[in-house]
Amino acid sequence: MGTVYGINSTIVTTDMINSVTTTGGTILSQTTGATPYEITFRHDLSGCGSADSGILILINDTIPWTNISFTWSGTGTASCWSFMHPSSNFGSATGTATGNLLSYDESLGDTIVRPYLTWEVSAYQSHGKIYACDNDANNFFRFNSGEYKSFHMTRRRNVNGSLAGIHHGRSCNSTSSNTIIRNIRIWR
Repeated sequence: MGTVYGINSTIVTTDMINSVTTTGGTILSQTTGATPYEITFRHDLSGCGSADSGILILINDTIPWTNISFTWSGTGTASCWSFMHPSSNFGSATGTATGNLLSYDESLGDTIVRPYLTWEVSAYQSHGKIYACDNDANNFFRFNSGEYKSFHMTRRRNVNGSLAGIHHGRSCNSTSSNTIIRNIRIWR
């Protein structure tokens, strides 16, 4: 158990993962056994339209949970990208892009903290934080292809009886770019 914002949380271990679904990419590594879960995914497809790539990680309901947090890191560029956004479906089957999480709303406790080469850069602060499909100058994912970008996100679960987890997808992106998801925690 750990504490996130004064609340007891549970680190998600490999044995708590229900499934990992990928589209247009390759899993480069993931932990095994009862260790904290971490996965590295390579986005293999480039271009726009049907050349989407994405990863969906669903977590078992071995303990009841209503909130999730995780650290995301990534390389490469993309004009179109999403983090659990209902209308994107980049690299996901229809209906799974939200990860069964509620819409991002900072007034209800959703957060992005410890950003690096993302929203802490003043040029990117005016852009949306969970979805883009544009070539605008404030789209952080269009720039800096070589160095890892990262942040820590907290989201609320849609408690409706369905499994939930993390989805990240891209389109109009560079090839052989990576996504790393780690430090996944759940709590009530």
